[in-house]
Amino acid sequence: MERAAPRKIALPGPARAIPTLLLLGLVLLPALAHSSGYVLQVFTHALLLATLALAWNILGTSGSISLGHAAFFGVGAYSSGLLSLKPGLSPWLTIPVGGLFAAGLAVIVGLLCRRLRGAYFALATLAFVEIPRVVTDNWEGLTRGSLGLVGLPGLPTLTLGGWRVEIGSSAGASYYLVLSYALVVLSLVALLWESNLGLALQAAREEETAAKAVGVHVDRYRFLSLLLSASLTGTSGAIYVHLTRYTVPGLVYSLHFSAVPMIFALCGGRFTILGPALAALVLYPVDQFLFHPLLPAGHEVLYGLFLILVVLFMPGGFWGALRRSR
Repeated sequence: MERAAPRKIALPGPARAIPTLLLLGLVLLPALAHSSGYVLQVFTHALLLATLALAWNILGTSGSISLGHAAFFGVGAYSSGLLSLKPGLSPWLTIPVGGLFAAGLAVIVGLLCRRLRGAYFALATLAFVEIPRVVTDNWEGLTRGSLGLVGLPGLPTLTLGGWRVEIGSSAGASYYLVLSYALVVLSLVALLWESNLGLALQAAREEETAAKAVGVHVDRYRFLSLLLSASLTGTSGAIYVHLTRYTVPGLVYSLHFSAVPMIFALCGGRFTILGPALAALVLYPVDQFLFHPLLPAGHEVLYGLFLILVVLFMPGGFWGALRRSR
């Protein structure tokens, strides 16, 4: 049997230009912002949230809804923070280790929840957030408990030939590092989408019984997608903790890091490649620049309102709607 040729995604006119213009704008942002530290800080965090949304959507591609990705984020953050603080290891080493610890937690979650589907799986993942949070909060000898980790090392100097980039002390350098990481994650998601794993996950989402009937190992592929999603989420958590240089259990295990990536994926287009990242890069800056000054205590209502509008009028997300427009 001959293998089918890879699918080519044809975008309508307006949608073709958006990725290029978006990338150009992100690359030129530090120059356009005129060294505004706050603007760079907001977009650095937006890019990090974009990686979380992309990672969440790897599992979401299979049709599974996770409400517990804060567990992977927090484990990655605390693993990297503790390894860099106590043994004094370089963050360049501890950041990927944080992703591995998050994947280790995902193995436990995947094995225990392998037979759960739909709302049952979502509620189980939400419950799993409490386990590492309670352990972190009470194991004071290791994690310092509710006092958190302070004085964490920032991202160290990166030497490239004769160039020395002070990432930890430069907002612009930190921004470009997170931008590079976001592009790597986006490329990985794009490759996954067209791979056998991606096609199997999409088949399981559309009709699990039929996928199993033609030989697709649905449970195995869902498990792999959970591991990859958790690993990238943990890596993002590790980068986050070295950017902020401080963390407490109530921060990294908060519902914010479970709900917001899911909202971005749903609003941007859950079954698209670029949609989740695009939603993060639009909604988070709008929230910080416009809604936060007006409603300091309730500014995140923006996410709820936008999610309602998308569910009612654009079920495929605004990137999915744009791709279908002519």
